[in-house]
Amino acid sequence: MEHSFFRSLPAWKKSVHRNKPLMASATPETTSIEISIPEQRGLLLVNGAIAMDFPVATGKKSHPTPTGTYTILDKKKDYASNLYGKIYDATGTVIVEDADAREDAVPEGGRFEGATMPYWMRLTTSGVGLHIGYVPGRPASHGCIRLRKDVAAEIFDRVKLGTPVTIIASPSAIPAPLAATP
Repeated sequence: MEHSFFRSLPAWKKSVHRNKPLMASATPETTSIEISIPEQRGLLLVNGAIAMDFPVATGKKSHPTPTGTYTILDKKKDYASNLYGKIYDATGTVIVEDADAREDAVPEGGRFEGATMPYWMRLTTSGVGLHIGYVPGRPASHGCIRLRKDVAAEIFDRVKLGTPVTIIASPSAIPAPLAATP
């Protein structure tokens, strides 16, 4: 299915488009990523052509996702946040469900447990990255770019440290390929 046809379908915003020939040819040396904040969409590009178009959840107004050009600085399949998570008291009861380690105190005998962020791909030294998370079709994160599980695993395997990631505050300007071939 061609990308332009995919975008014409009624349910495209909740769906994932994969250009199978381009996905098969994707290597860490040929890929880049573009994230459009207003569209809440991401594109996996292979040599500039759209290989995958997928839904994302970027930062909510209180924790906006920064725009700009970044590179993947770190990759970890199993990762937990050191900023956001839950705080438990000494008995193991959750006392703060959406804790910020910089603002919420851990009681004596309690603990902070960072939110899990599988398939972590760090973009900034301040903690913004791409990872598996809830993707409701609107901004919902603390600044990270959340991905569905199937999408995160596919992207993780096709990028490397140094892969370019562009986050834009406008709809994507990348045209769909004329044909579904690389």
